[in-house]
Amino acid sequence: MRQITEEQVQNILDMELVLPVIKEAYEDCVEGKIYAGNRTFMPIRGEKNVGQWLVANCTNKPFFGSKFSSVFPGNLKKDLPSTISKISLYSAETGELQALIDANYLTAIKTGGSAAIATDLMGREDANKLGIIGSGLQSFSQVLAIQEIRPIEELYVYDIDPGRVENFIERIEKIKNRPYKIIAAKTADECVLSSDIICTCTTSHIPVFKGNSVKPGTHINAIGSFTSFMQEIDTETVLKSDKVITEHVEGLWEAAGDILIPFEQGKITKDKVSGTVGDVLTGKIPKRENEQEITLYESVGSGVLDIALSIAVYNKLVKDVK
Repeated sequence: MRQITEEQVQNILDMELVLPVIKEAYEDCVEGKIYAGNRTFMPIRGEKNVGQWLVANCTNKPFFGSKFSSVFPGNLKKDLPSTISKISLYSAETGELQALIDANYLTAIKTGGSAAIATDLMGREDANKLGIIGSGLQSFSQVLAIQEIRPIEELYVYDIDPGRVENFIERIEKIKNRPYKIIAAKTADECVLSSDIICTCTTSHIPVFKGNSVKPGTHINAIGSFTSFMQEIDTETVLKSDKVITEHVEGLWEAAGDILIPFEQGKITKDKVSGTVGDVLTGKIPKRENEQEITLYESVGSGVLDIALSIAVYNKLVKDVK
């Protein structure tokens, strides 16, 4: 059994590797070559702290696996990451544990890569202004990925803590792939109004911007809400969205408060959700059809993508050793 560290994962997972692996995993999922099991999440001593378990199984590769993530927002005050993840990768032939993988970076880079693919499918071709709400590792990975699929000219960043924004901008300056401007937005609504592509990457339980700030033609990546009681995106934004896609429709109806709350209020029906990223990739449902559509990618996490990237990391390490 291998123990794979965060440093090893970071050395392997660049966007050149990540984006094709995620795209293939989505296509394999539609074809039934890899599939997710039921998720489990559990509030830990109150709703703000949550433990979540995701599982996935391959039929075309000799692996299955599980990921555990804890989300403790108060960790930021303790100089710890708010999200901590571990992946267990098992042999599908013997059931033996093959690798235990530190997965904070893998989780973030997976989420960023998936949002980039969703943005490429649903965002306007001329979209070049990116808005990020939040300033943690997930936010960093959104920029890292989306700058690869759109020629960003302006990046707007907002966080409730201005000090974290300054540190975030310093990090982005070192990895940006073109000389785009980076602007610290004064409010979340200013960030939204200024942007063609929005990414919300917070652990907030209440909406972080007002739906009337969203312009026609905007694409939104909603990353933060992954439990039934979290609502990072307000109901008005959901109602305004012409297309809503996700990783797994079943998982969305289990865990996406952004969608579940307006559904339970009777303001939307299940038809509001168009389908999955894989459905768009394989042509089962249409991608963006005009320049005025507002599109929403509601991310709730995907064991399929976690395990696909874990297999890529494991195989690369085994190959390098040989």
